[in-house]
Amino acid sequence: MEQALVAVHLLAAAVWVGGTVALVFVAVPPVQRLEGEVRARLLRELGRRWRPIGWSALGVAVATGIGLAGYDHAFDTAPTSFDWVLGVKGALVGLLVAGAYVHDYVLGPGLARQIRAGEPQSLRPVLTAIGRGNLAITIALPILGVVLSELVS
Repeated sequence: MEQALVAVHLLAAAVWVGGTVALVFVAVPPVQRLEGEVRARLLRELGRRWRPIGWSALGVAVATGIGLAGYDHAFDTAPTSFDWVLGVKGALVGLLVAGAYVHDYVLGPGLARQIRAGEPQSLRPVLTAIGRGNLAITIALPILGVVLSELVS
């Protein structure tokens, strides 16, 4: 059962990380060169198509990660290096989920409303900063996963 959890965890993480990287470096840059409603419509469409896939993958990765922590007896005894790294990874996952939620469901739609209304795009810098933070966390998480795999006793 543990091997199945590892396989599903890695596949879900690959979907989240790969999809995020593809969006950030492949899909979004050409759309950002556009203006007005066309830009907003394309970004909305990218989000609409990615969200069910990305959020599902992230949810599966979290659920299988919790299961794997149980198999590895995380936090069962005095804190070990494994427990500390897992704690950091868990905190980063929490930040990622919160940041992705704010990006996808609060600031993104808010910026789209500003664009449609022809208002100043005051949410854009915050949205961009949160997106960059989410990307950094997304890249850090698999690295911490590798560290954890080396610390499993």
